[in-house]
Amino acid sequence: MGSSHDFFKLIAVFCVIAWAMFQFRSRSEDSLVYNNGDPIRTGGTVNNLNEGIWTWYHPNGEIQLTGKFVKGKREGVWKSYDSLGNVLIISTYKNNLLNGSFKLFDSNGDLEKEVFYVNDKIQL
Repeated sequence: MGSSHDFFKLIAVFCVIAWAMFQFRSRSEDSLVYNNGDPIRTGGTVNNLNEGIWTWYHPNGEIQLTGKFVKGKREGVWKSYDSLGNVLIISTYKNNLLNGSFKLFDSNGDLEKEVFYVNDKIQL
């Protein structure tokens, strides 16, 4: 595993997180399904805040991202998947901040890297 591989993996992680942040803020009812009728995401709201388990899907129907919201904030374990259903990232949130383990997996499902966060800051 070379440093360029790590760089591209981090770029991919950033893209997934950026995409997810856009989706968290976008709740337009007219964009809940792909052209084929499959859902883009599922989840509920309470008082206009995301609440409970939310799941986003790839266009092929595989889960892309899943996690729990409490009063509009990410809470607990969140998982990100590639379009084949392989786990890419497992992260833990508390009060919408990374807290705990952040695991990055390779395309074979092997743990590639694990870091720990406290209040969105990497612990060395």
